[in-house]
Amino acid sequence: MLMREKVNGFVGVMAVAILCMVSGLCMVWGIAPVVLAVYVAACAVCGRYMITCIGCAAGVAAGSMGIAGLLHAYEYMIPGPVYSGVMVTEKYLVLLGLAMCLMKIVYSRNSGSYVRVIVVMSAAVLMGNIVVYADNMLMAAAYGVVEAAIFMCASVILKPGIGLLYTYICGDASDVERDESWNISQGIVSLMALAAVVLWVVPGEDIYGVNPAFMLALVLILYAVYRTGAVYGCGMAAVAGSIVSVKLNDSRWLMWMLLVTLVMLIGRALTGRRKVSASLFYVLGCVLASVADGTVLWNGSGREIAFYYINIAVPVVLFACIPGALLGAMDEETDPACLQAAAAEINRLTACKIEDMANVFRRLDYTFAGSDEPAISLGQIGELVDGFRRQIDLIGEAREISDEKLLGQIRSLGMDEVRVTASMDSGNRSRYYVAGRTSGQGMVLSRQVADVLSGYFRKNIRAGMDSPSLFFDEYRSAVYEEAARYKGRYHVRRIKKYGSPVSGDNFSVKEYEDGRLVMMLSDGMGSGSLASCESCMMLDTMEELLEAGFAPEYSIAFANRCMSRRNKGRIFTTFDMVVIDMYDGTMRSFKQGASVTYVIRPGDDGNEVRQITSTTLPVGVLDDAECDMADVKLAAGDAVVMVSDGLSDMDVSDHMQDVLKGIRVGDSRRMVDDILGAMIGQGDVSLRDDVTVMAAVISGSEKSSAA
Repeated sequence: MLMREKVNGFVGVMAVAILCMVSGLCMVWGIAPVVLAVYVAACAVCGRYMITCIGCAAGVAAGSMGIAGLLHAYEYMIPGPVYSGVMVTEKYLVLLGLAMCLMKIVYSRNSGSYVRVIVVMSAAVLMGNIVVYADNMLMAAAYGVVEAAIFMCASVILKPGIGLLYTYICGDASDVERDESWNISQGIVSLMALAAVVLWVVPGEDIYGVNPAFMLALVLILYAVYRTGAVYGCGMAAVAGSIVSVKLNDSRWLMWMLLVTLVMLIGRALTGRRKVSASLFYVLGCVLASVADGTVLWNGSGREIAFYYINIAVPVVLFACIPGALLGAMDEETDPACLQAAAAEINRLTACKIEDMANVFRRLDYTFAGSDEPAISLGQIGELVDGFRRQIDLIGEAREISDEKLLGQIRSLGMDEVRVTASMDSGNRSRYYVAGRTSGQGMVLSRQVADVLSGYFRKNIRAGMDSPSLFFDEYRSAVYEEAARYKGRYHVRRIKKYGSPVSGDNFSVKEYEDGRLVMMLSDGMGSGSLASCESCMMLDTMEELLEAGFAPEYSIAFANRCMSRRNKGRIFTTFDMVVIDMYDGTMRSFKQGASVTYVIRPGDDGNEVRQITSTTLPVGVLDDAECDMADVKLAAGDAVVMVSDGLSDMDVSDHMQDVLKGIRVGDSRRMVDDILGAMIGQGDVSLRDDVTVMAAVISGSEKSSAA
């Protein structure tokens, strides 16, 4: 990941440097104030002063000396000295050097310093013209004012676009200044201005019948109309058409491109924002515009007509190749009802976390009832609250996915106004939130959306446990998560001691939303009601803490400390827990004074059995008792067996090991019955304590296997 971030960062810097060089090529009548604006904005965005300066200087030299052969006048508009490429190059090299010094010394990442740099550079541009063209003060002042005005406007307009471009290329490697004052309209206008700068330097002459400027203009119009709609689409058509008209010295191309844009907008209104329909209406618009103009169709030669259609066809092919991630809607405001549905889901998740925290405090209050001293300190309360804060922060770090490929697939199910956001849970796994409604009176199953997400992300994704099963014509939101690679089938059987009214053993088995299978077994001291109460209290406390999202290590230590202070070491309970991650098959065992846990792996010559034992004190003896932990990597077909000490006490001759080596692994219920039958069925064995056996068999998820 670190190497990928470095590569993305390098590519982003090089893209900005190339943009700087292109801006230097943008010369008209010997002036290039855009290059200064692009340089200042690029330095503010990416913080690379030298490489961007080199790009700008190379572009200015190539443009002013006529090396690039671009469109510009070699005589000034105001009578005076003849155009001198060397003079323009020297002037802008000095100004670029001054801009570099100002950005390093004056600029800091706040809007005030950026404005100061713009003001100082504008004055420098004016003074530079007066010094260079001292023999004609009228020309010097006129060009100085024009260049300063263009520089000031361009510096403000182009900065958001450069920031968006750099951020998109670099991704997580970007340290771009994030200006919250930028809105979507400013970003679109800025990108359109950058597109105009690039279009200006593209050759406008035919190259073997192909016109690069004409084709790029059509690609920009296609993209702008499809992604931004009428207002910005027409604006892009006007800008691109004007530049092409100037390059080709024919004003008809402006009207030609506006007509194509109008037909595309009609198609967008009729069919919605679809890539295929946008391409079809583009072709239709080109045909209608060509018929209306008629110059090439009726008067051109066969070769001219052929290349004319090539120039029209290439842009739509290039548009079809644009990745869906670059085609998300930018102009349309999302329906407030859709935003409300997404916000309601976030609020629900936050409320659940707060409710979990409240339940923890209620349970702790119940656990410590009757204690002579407070069992929880303010520092511990602070740790609890901070843990919830981190969980809520994860909910708020969702990012919107605007890839048109994904959104189009969901819309093809019959959905409308779809929003997809993604975030990472505490296990570093993806969670997706889909908000939307059906476009008609029909309905869409949540599992259909899950299938689309699975195909797009190439993961096994399922709807969340609390998500709605259907989408209707009213906005609603659903949560989707990665499905686990494994699944567990478990069974528990508990037998109380002969003559005892209740069993002192208690157990808990729960599957959590994050893919954990947690099995807990607690055996209270002695037997009967008191033992059952203590073991039950331990499990209840652990369930509340784990449900609230706290780590098992912290939960066990916290519960042990609280139980010890409550009982003052007079009453204790054993605790045994295994946590199995169904995503990667890792298992961690936690034991405090507990009996043996067995991990069984089937083999051709009998099962391989591993024992996990404990040498620590039970829960409640000491405030800071240690907890034995062991990690095991499980695979499909493995089984985990947990037993209370009532069964371990029967195993005087290591008979349990022989039973498990020959047991058939597969059906957890049958495994429990076979174990109890083999152990209790021994002739000289009697139940001197409560007995509990828990078995879980791990198998591969069917969908995961298929994937």
